[in-house]
Amino acid sequence: MSTEIDNLKLLLFAFNCGQVPHASSVIRNAIVSTIVREQPTSQHQTSQSPIDLPDLIFLSLQELAPIYDCLLWRNEEEFLTPFIDAVTHLTGINDGVFEHVATCSAGLTFAVLFRRVPLSLNISDVRTSVVTLGYFETGLKGAASIRVNVSSGTLSTEITFVAAHFTANEGYREIRDHNFQDIARKFAFFTDNNVNSSKEDATDRDFFYKDGSQMFILGDLNYRVALPRPTPPPSQVAGIAVPGPASAAVDQSKLAGNYLRTPKWVAPQRSFVEDWLDYDELTISRKHAGTAFFGFDEAAVTFPPTYKFDSNREYVPGRVPSWCDRVLYFDMFEGGSGVKVEKYTSLPELDGSDHIPVYAITTVPFKRPGSLSEQLVANLLKNNIAASTAAPVHQTTSLGVSLDRQVAPTAIRARQIKLQNRHIAARTGRIKNMEKLVGGLVYLVLSPAGNGILLAAFLGLVSAYVLLRTYPPGINSYRTGLEYEGTPTTAASDIQMLNRV
Repeated sequence: MSTEIDNLKLLLFAFNCGQVPHASSVIRNAIVSTIVREQPTSQHQTSQSPIDLPDLIFLSLQELAPIYDCLLWRNEEEFLTPFIDAVTHLTGINDGVFEHVATCSAGLTFAVLFRRVPLSLNISDVRTSVVTLGYFETGLKGAASIRVNVSSGTLSTEITFVAAHFTANEGYREIRDHNFQDIARKFAFFTDNNVNSSKEDATDRDFFYKDGSQMFILGDLNYRVALPRPTPPPSQVAGIAVPGPASAAVDQSKLAGNYLRTPKWVAPQRSFVEDWLDYDELTISRKHAGTAFFGFDEAAVTFPPTYKFDSNREYVPGRVPSWCDRVLYFDMFEGGSGVKVEKYTSLPELDGSDHIPVYAITTVPFKRPGSLSEQLVANLLKNNIAASTAAPVHQTTSLGVSLDRQVAPTAIRARQIKLQNRHIAARTGRIKNMEKLVGGLVYLVLSPAGNGILLAAFLGLVSAYVLLRTYPPGINSYRTGLEYEGTPTTAASDIQMLNRV
């Protein structure tokens, strides 16, 4: 291999793990299949033919472990280790070896980055940032990001990877839009990876949107298919076919409450996917409403909805199947000539969750893209989202911070960062305490050990109540002493005894 490469090949993998452990061998086989299945086939290709491996692998994992393991005990290692071992010990692909670069977590959401070795790639300036989006700003939902500088010889580029998990449930599109806006506002990348150790007034921070940084965001974004009621979309879902011997078209008899109900994992016809994507909330927010993912793009969705499945791998009746799990990219190269998506699909082979994982294989130019466009920056500022950019913009945010970078870009950027740092410092301690409280409550209610503690406490209270009712303080305790001495007692004799005393 030459000392310099023109393009970086990335494998981006998103999976909602369902708070259950997954075997390393199963994960390894799934990841290998994503790599091997994308190789070009020819009559001359054999099992010994070289395989074009990705240069970087990024895992976006949501609900990696139970809530109490992540928020209370911080004991998610046994759930994370199988994923790290699976990637660092890949087999059957020309002895390709991957090295763990960094891990960043926001509650139950994890971002994990790997690089291929040996390869003439140097990873430097690793920065991380987290934003929590759950109830009371806890890590029940959130986003974890890793920003790195990748260089090879004289070439270099900066890439930002984001693992995200947005608000759940149908009908909450606007809240999910606000989730994205929150991470775009609150992300701050620290050189030392430690928010608490940095000075509040330090200004060596970068915002989420930044000149020259290529960005990817993936995970369980939870955007649903918002079907119009009372009728289904134009296709009448007649084009869904179930693979295998039981293959048959799904007709109106398969609809319950105007929701799709299919007997097994389905491979819908393209017309069906196109019809339903018209009602996809993420498409609406990104393309039509313009309220989230400013500047981001997504490759064509050609795979079936990835949520919601039961333990038998069937869509759950009464729930609208949706493309909750997505991969998006930010291409700052002129004319969208930078990021190339070679593959974007789901991976039904990896089960154990009510989600189907998705992955994308992309290439990015090994060079720094240009600056953020003036139009994009103006749109960001309209939504009170700051950016690390030299784009000329004349506007004042609701915080009263002038963003006329043509006048004083350095001083203004410093003031923006100071405001953000104060907000981060103020909420960090509060969030950690709240996470422990939420984790403790969930532990008591949902875990077997916690149930045992609650049962023991309940039995203890009942026992104490019974004892107090049986042997109350006062007259009865004195009476018990008389009974112990063998003296017959009555209520009248008790009173006489007390009068003597």
